[in-house]
Amino acid sequence: MSLTWVLVADSSKARFFSLANRTEPMQEMEGMVHSEGRMRDQDETSDRQGGLAGGHGEGGHAFEAPTEPKQHEAEVFAKQIADKLEHGRVDHAYNKLVLVAPPAFLGTLRHTLNEHIQELVSHSLDKNLVEESEAEIRGHIF
Repeated sequence: MSLTWVLVADSSKARFFSLANRTEPMQEMEGMVHSEGRMRDQDETSDRQGGLAGGHGEGGHAFEAPTEPKQHEAEVFAKQIADKLEHGRVDHAYNKLVLVAPPAFLGTLRHTLNEHIQELVSHSLDKNLVEESEAEIRGHIF
């Protein structure tokens, strides 16, 4: 029996669905949350600027672009997702994979997937649907 996993994710949340065929609804299996990925850019910038104002930084080395910590957290979360997908692949829990994520995170995620998982990707969609209903997600995939 062919079983497809559908991963719907962004940099802070991932939802996993199983899909037996195109006519039946997808079954949500479980999710993952990466709270560090939800940290607002303003919070990150404020934290760093506070360190600079206190004189704790050296020269120009203390300040980093606001997107760097957020990108790092996205990479950490993508790796956690890739590990879960690898466990599923090894356990033969699925034999096809559909990826749905915003463009930037989709690229980060693809970069973390090993070649065995990449071979199972049958379709990908660069949209942020992580908060949408199963029916809405399904409508975008098919």
